[in-house]
Amino acid sequence: MTTAELDLDAPLRSVSIAMGVLGCFERAAELGATAVATELGIAKSTACRMLAALAASGMLERTSSGRYRLGLRLFEIGQLAVDRLMLRELAVPVLGELRDLLRETAQLAVPVGTEVLYIDRLEGSGAGTMFHTELYRRGPGHSSSAAKAIAAYNPTMARAILEKGFERRTPFTIVDPRRYGQVLRQVRVDGFAASREEHTMGISSIAAPIVLRRGERTVAVAAISVVGTTSRVLGARKVAVVQSVRRAAATVSAALEACG
Repeated sequence: MTTAELDLDAPLRSVSIAMGVLGCFERAAELGATAVATELGIAKSTACRMLAALAASGMLERTSSGRYRLGLRLFEIGQLAVDRLMLRELAVPVLGELRDLLRETAQLAVPVGTEVLYIDRLEGSGAGTMFHTELYRRGPGHSSSAAKAIAAYNPTMARAILEKGFERRTPFTIVDPRRYGQVLRQVRVDGFAASREEHTMGISSIAAPIVLRRGERTVAVAAISVVGTTSRVLGARKVAVVQSVRRAAATVSAALEACG
């Protein structure tokens, strides 16, 4: 090994460790130095320094418990990646048509660890559909229709959700891992996912995955969902809502494939 290579070795190792640390957060929302050190097989002191450095750069943020979670800077960089994939550019017109057709709120979500992040939302105009929630909010992986639609075609996300465990939000929230697995299998059969008041009473949603082919596999990279009052989304119009959401997701999937 040359002197130049030796000079590069330490910085490259630091970069490798930093990437490994960030990768740990794909499987857990919050982690401390001990958990990171154990998972990566590095010294706890090294994990502490790397977590602190990543927090200082905004890639991570420290919680009140002293542990760490993904930071906004990482989201901003990730957002650039999403934009450069042209996902939002391709999806927004489709979301607009979906919203205008159903008069319900239409959303675009991407996977973030065990959750989904809603990166675009067009508010509906129907009765009871104006949900002025924060745009870049997260949805739980086990109870939102968008997350179920993605997890059904994204084994990494599904595994992380199962390992994290389920929190009951309403009497209708799925908290049984076996039942959750059955739901994901049914999503692959039906091509859509539904959430009936699993996160908020009175509010339900239907979602379909945006998928790309990865060799022999089909992997979900995002989902389109429609959310509204249960009577409007899962009532007499359910078939129409399902067909419209599936058609919208298929349109964006085809457009992404064409760009790839």
